[in-house]
Amino acid sequence: MEVINYIDAIDLKKLIDHNQNEVQLIDIRENYELVNEGKTDSIHIPMGELINRLSEIPKAKIVVFHCSSGQRSSNILNFMLMNGLYKDNFYSLEGGFKAWSSIN
Repeated sequence: MEVINYIDAIDLKKLIDHNQNEVQLIDIRENYELVNEGKTDSIHIPMGELINRLSEIPKAKIVVFHCSSGQRSSNILNFMLMNGLYKDNFYSLEGGFKAWSSIN
């Protein structure tokens, strides 16, 4: 059975540092979370809108989905996997925005 890909914040930073144009972050947090926690250089698509906005996700890049803690991004990628929408270039950021902001 296929499983989703995960990446931690340190490996993501290294990946971006060496392949910046090859990586796209997708922030699936809700609007209020952006206000409370801060923004990233991501495409913002709230989780509830993601399935209807799949056409906005780059097909030729490594795509890293993140939420606040990593739970929702993992859940949405598992949902996509179960429904035939998951791609091999999709990753969930372990620890989410909290992990990412702790190293940046």
